Amino acid sequence: MNGVILLAAGQGTRFHGKKQDMLFHEKPVWRYAYETALEVVEEANIIVVGKNIPGGATRTESVRIGLSALPDNVDRVIIVEAARPMVTKEQIHQLLEDPHPSSTLVRPLINTVIYRDGTYVNRNELYDLLTPQAFNRKMLQDAYDSNLFNDMTDETRVMFEFFGVKPHFIETEANNLFKITYPGDLDIIDSIYKVQKANINTHE
Repeated sequence: MNGVILLAAGQGTRFHGKKQDMLFHEKPVWRYAYETALEVVEEANIIVVGKNIPGGATRTESVRIGLSALPDNVDRVIIVEAARPMVTKEQIHQLLEDPHPSSTLVRPLINTVIYRDGTYVNRNELYDLLTPQAFNRKMLQDAYDSNLFNDMTDETRVMFEFFGVKPHFIETEANNLFKITYPGDLDIIDSIYKVQKANINTHE
């Protein structure tokens, strides 16, 4: 059985407000990822951390809370961020149907990457790691129940450090590359929203 943890409890420090609650085309930002998830996973198996249950002080704590709140029969879980509202149901399907215990969306890097000491990095050897990400629920819960992880930026690292499991990479479209972090990011998200809406209307 599949389940979803939607992270919608952040304080939005860099955004200067709770971005997940900002109205975007007459709906709060978090509703977009939630409604997309509803097209794939039944409502009882979707936990919105920060809305139907309280969030934690850190992202890691919020994920742990979400894992504990999922129904017992959920064996594969996808972790979605409210700050990436343009995720598609196709992307969610891809992750949930992937058999690997740790799966993530990725994009090839487009910018030159350089260390602070001036050393250059071959960007062709790197990916931009995105969310959503999907996992074997029991394995991820066991890793978090170890209390070895306190403030992680994503769960593929938790799986790698605890089990030695490398993530399975799924190259994806650019729609989910953009995350709402700063106020100006809403303008970029808006352009993606209009393109996706136009595509839906064209195929109806």
